Amino acid sequence: MTRHLTQAQLHATAHVARYAGQYAPRTFDLPPVLHLATAGAYFAFLGFMGTAFMNPELFIPFAIFGTFIAMAFLVPGLWAKIAPQARGRHQSWDEFMREGIVCATGRLKGHEAIAQVMVLPILIVAWSTAILVIKLTL
Repeated sequence: MTRHLTQAQLHATAHVARYAGQYAPRTFDLPPVLHLATAGAYFAFLGFMGTAFMNPELFIPFAIFGTFIAMAFLVPGLWAKIAPQARGRHQSWDEFMREGIVCATGRLKGHEAIAQVMVLPILIVAWSTAILVIKLTL
């Protein structure tokens, strides 16, 4: 099957092909700092909720919540450690921001990938901050 590509579509396709396979793949395709930022956002949410509503009866549930959040990020981190070592070097942070990554829907620039990954954690932290402010002002 053939289809006609405009010059812009051809340029975008060539740009994706130029960067595909240039670097060694990461286990989860994104720089580790994004995984750490996501984990930090979930722990910030837990901290804000703990600050707003903590009492002696809630200590054990909050410890369980913290354990589940830690395991949600530590287990994939262990998977990344036992994955076969990829040949070549990984994309640096500057290269990630400049060149982006190739995903199933096409190439994303670095800031676009960060927006997709961090929008939910940031909204959760913003929500918990609003709850904390409301609780502290009452």
